[in-house]
Amino acid sequence: MGVSVQWRAGGAVGAGRIIPDSGADAKARRGAAAAGRPRGRSALAGVARAWLTRAAMNTRPLLLALLLPACGPGVDEPLVDPCADAPTGVEVVATGFAGTEGIAFSPDGRMFVGDAGQVAEVQPDGTWSYLAAVPGSIGMAWWWDRLLVAASDSGLGDGLDGVYSVDVDTGEVTLLGAIPGANFVTVTPWDTLLVSDPGTDGLLEQTADGQSTAWEGTVTSPNGIGFTPDDHVLWAVTTFADPAPVWRIPVDGEAAGTPEIVHEYPPGNAPDGIAVGASGDLYIALNIAGQVDRVAADGTVTVVGEGVDWAASLAFGVGDDWDVCSVYATSLFGSDLYRVAVGELGLPPHR
Repeated sequence: MGVSVQWRAGGAVGAGRIIPDSGADAKARRGAAAAGRPRGRSALAGVARAWLTRAAMNTRPLLLALLLPACGPGVDEPLVDPCADAPTGVEVVATGFAGTEGIAFSPDGRMFVGDAGQVAEVQPDGTWSYLAAVPGSIGMAWWWDRLLVAASDSGLGDGLDGVYSVDVDTGEVTLLGAIPGANFVTVTPWDTLLVSDPGTDGLLEQTADGQSTAWEGTVTSPNGIGFTPDDHVLWAVTTFADPAPVWRIPVDGEAAGTPEIVHEYPPGNAPDGIAVGASGDLYIALNIAGQVDRVAADGTVTVVGEGVDWAASLAFGVGDDWDVCSVYATSLFGSDLYRVAVGELGLPPHR
């Protein structure tokens, strides 16, 4: 059994709902968080600090009984490996889907996946039900009290390309901003969104009012994107290129630096969705290869899960009922949802 990790809702609250800060308040909060951001003094201490730093930036008290000693004076004391007794291997945790892509967890451990233009909630016992219709739903992320869904309907239905907000309690769907080809979405440390479109080059940044501007312009056919625990690097993968690069983009404040290619996949792989571990390593779903890889900062690649049919998107488990030392993987053209053991914790939902 994996370590239990829980969050308690906090932050700015209005009408019983957490709402993002804006303007001067947001900048002040980000500055305070950055000023107090520690630089880890050992590998495991760094993992614990990454969790606590991310939680502090989210204004969510985080209960990590097994890891808290790493943040105290005795950082060199032996610590219990939180993943020592976690499940291993690859297993199917739910089935019967038409073909899933996006996946995300809420801070209280609810799992959501995109299936055939619908957002479905999956229960720990493998049952699932549709929650809301979002035609062309692809990438997902959690932001404050809401589920974000990047959708690219491409004229196949009645949807509009862009990023949508889904109230997971009521099923209400709201378009935050139209972005042609919106595919993957992630939350930035400064409370905006980055959105990829593998049909073009570069990344767009979208603000809470729906306005979007170019954030980075050279990454080819970007798909999965995600920040490292210290928020100083953005990982990105390319899908439609041969070879298909894996990128590390340095982040200076809120600006993108010059991207670096750390690995290139040959034809027959098709990197798609990603998740980032608390170590900073990248986990990639490979569509055609049907597997999940781990990529380290130096470009070292390790296969961590095979037999993941048409692996599409990844998310670390959250809460008591899901394994927090595994990534959960959707299947683009398959009917199954998978758990893939990776042996480390992921990051808590960014907001």
